Amino acid sequence: MEHRSSHAALEQGLNGQGSDSREDAASIERRRFLLTAGAGIAAAVAGNAAVIPRAQAAGEVKPSYRVPTYRDLYRGKWEELIAQGSTDSLYGRKILRPEDFKHYTVTTKDPRGYDVKFHYVREGQGEPLFLFHGWPGFWWDYWMNIKELAKHFDVIAVDMRGYGDSDKPGYNPKTNRIDLDPIDHYDLNTTVDDHMRVARALGIEKAYWLGHDWASLTMHKFVRRYPEMVKKLILANPFLPGAETRYLSPAFHGHSYYASFHSTPLATELVGSSREATKIYFRWFFNWWSANKALWTPEEIEIITDNFVKPGNIEGGFSWYRANLSPAARGWEPRDYEPTHIPTLCVWGEGDTCVIIDWADLVPQYYLNLKFVPVKNAGHFVMREAPDVFNQQVISFLKS
Repeated sequence: MEHRSSHAALEQGLNGQGSDSREDAASIERRRFLLTAGAGIAAAVAGNAAVIPRAQAAGEVKPSYRVPTYRDLYRGKWEELIAQGSTDSLYGRKILRPEDFKHYTVTTKDPRGYDVKFHYVREGQGEPLFLFHGWPGFWWDYWMNIKELAKHFDVIAVDMRGYGDSDKPGYNPKTNRIDLDPIDHYDLNTTVDDHMRVARALGIEKAYWLGHDWASLTMHKFVRRYPEMVKKLILANPFLPGAETRYLSPAFHGHSYYASFHSTPLATELVGSSREATKIYFRWFFNWWSANKALWTPEEIEIITDNFVKPGNIEGGFSWYRANLSPAARGWEPRDYEPTHIPTLCVWGEGDTCVIIDWADLVPQYYLNLKFVPVKNAGHFVMREAPDVFNQQVISFLKS
């Protein structure tokens, strides 16, 4: 790796090759934020040079750095954003449907006495690489990544507890509700241990680990609870300790409002009232959180809808919010605030309107051996929005 200062690395991103001379003042200011709050802190905390390259995802609209809320989308603004988006969003690929992958299950024992069956997709060979998703999502979030990564690694993409084809402990099909208390059974402490039990049930004692969205929280805890199981860590648009006060603040309510809704008894009934209602609800988040508001094809949205109309999948995902964002949630442990030297790659779509890149200042406080890659013209679903950049960065980092 070329050894240079973090300041120089980001100045190239600000002013050098590949920069867009048409970028507005807010865009430039955002990059200067990354320079000072991101790379500067990384270098200061780590005590060495932090090289932060700027990656370009082609074929997508330039994100708004003002991070508008839904209140800014009336009077035709939303339709205008969609019209500006690129509909050539598959980047020459053919959609790989769930049936185009190899599927497996493994059953683990929760220490409270019940079994939990986990569904996963597994392809490739070599060193094991676990992929974990967030909400709204399931293993198929990585459909543009699994095959390419499998050329180099033993890729294992897992549906977490409550999602996809994995079990939803406590789910009652008669009521379409989870009867177990989510605070005890869908909390981060429980789901972190799920990762450990899945790996060991597969005979894997050490691996590469990748987490996005909710899984970035579980990965943050995992590498501190089970560091002996981690070779390297990859975080995609991570939500780290300290972000919760920003996310739940009144100033950010225009983006985080849905989290409160998910905690209501009404949510599952309303979102699951029909297939069309489910599709409309989830399509909104996939579009709104992406930099390119026209990114997701109708076929992809139908596949996503197919997943969430399965019994328990809406309720299962919502249970993560009830467990971890309620006043009774247990929150972070003291060790979750401790920095780690585990080699870490953080890939962050600059156009994310959910876990915004302003919060990148938290990353180098916790990860001292860090490579940070802000991806221009990608948003929350960076693995889907900029698949070539994402795959290249992951492969390069894990092989270095």
